[in-house]
Amino acid sequence: MTGVALGDLVTFSNGRSRPVPGTRYRTFGANGVIGTSGGFNAGPGSTIVGRVGSYCGAVHYSPDRCWVTDNAIIATARDGVNPRYVHYLLKRLGLNRYRMGSGQPLLTHAILNGLAVRRPNRAEQDAAASVLGALDDKIEVNGRIAACGDALVRARYDEAAAAAASAVPIGDLGELVRGNVPPQRIGRDENYIALEHMPKRHMWLSTWTDASGVTSAKLRFAAGDVLFGKLRPAFHKAGLAFVDGVASTDVLVVRPKDAARRGWLLAALASDEVVAHACAVGDGTKMPRVRWQDIAAFTVPWPGDGAARSFGGFAAALARRVEAATAETAALAELRDTLLPELIP
Repeated sequence: MTGVALGDLVTFSNGRSRPVPGTRYRTFGANGVIGTSGGFNAGPGSTIVGRVGSYCGAVHYSPDRCWVTDNAIIATARDGVNPRYVHYLLKRLGLNRYRMGSGQPLLTHAILNGLAVRRPNRAEQDAAASVLGALDDKIEVNGRIAACGDALVRARYDEAAAAAASAVPIGDLGELVRGNVPPQRIGRDENYIALEHMPKRHMWLSTWTDASGVTSAKLRFAAGDVLFGKLRPAFHKAGLAFVDGVASTDVLVVRPKDAARRGWLLAALASDEVVAHACAVGDGTKMPRVRWQDIAAFTVPWPGDGAARSFGGFAAALARRVEAATAETAALAELRDTLLPELIP
C-alpha cells in the first residue's frame, strides 16, 4: 500500500447553480438531497462534498446520475479506482477540518487534491466498499420504508377526509403539553429533538441527539406525542415521536386525548391544509410563529369515531414498522462508523 495525493485517485469539479427544471434526477446541495432536476451534471457513482457554509466537508454518495449545485464539489473516481471506495475514503478523512476561514468556511480543489492518502489495491478497495456499502444500502431501504409509510398514511387520510361528512377542531383530538423544563432538570443522556432534527413533510421523527449540549429550558415529550414546528411553519415539520425526550421550545408538543385517534391527529397535523393554515395565521414576517390556540381551533374532516379508530390502527401498524426500521438503521450506522477506520485506515 503506497502513499499518494488524493488528486491521484479523484478528480474534483464544482457543481452549478441552476438545475434544469424537472423530476427525473435528484439534486444535491452541501447538505444532501434538496430536490429534483430534469438534467444532470454528475455521473453515477459520484461523491458530493459540501464546498461552503455550515455543511462544508459533508460527504454524500449518488449511485445514479444527479445534479449538484454550486454549494458542493463533485468527486469522481479516476480510472481503476472504486467509486464507492472514494465515498468512504472522503468520509474517513473528515474533510471539515481542512476548511479555510471561519465566518464562511470553504473547501477548495487545491486543498483536496493535496491531501495525503494511502492507495490500497483494487481488491482491497472493492472489499471495503462492499462491506460498508451493504450497510448503507440497507439503511437506504429503511429510508424508503419510512417514505412509503408516510405516503400511505397521507393517501388513506386524504381518501377518508374526502368522504367525511363532518368536521372537528384539532383541539378535540389533542392537547398541548405545557410547561418548560429547566436545563438543570434535563439529563445529559435524554433524547433531544430540535427543529433541525425534524424532516420536512415527513411524519416519522427518526432522528434525535442527546441533551448534553442543552443550556436552556425545553419541553418534555413522550413516545406517541405529535411534534409540530411552530417556528416558520412553512417548513412543514410535523411528526410522531418514537422516543421520550425533550424538545425545543420552537416545537408544539401535542398529545392525543384518545390513543385510538392518534393516527388521525398525526395525519391532520401533518396535512398540507393544517400547515397552510399555520402559515396564514403565524405572527411575524422573517421568523413567523404559530400559536397552539390557532391550530387547536382549526377544523379538519371527521370520518366518524369508528372510521377514525380504524384509521388509527392502520397508522399504528405502519408506525411500528417504521420505528423498527429506525432502530435498525441506528444500529447499522453505528456498525458502519465502527468499521470505517478499520477498513480504511
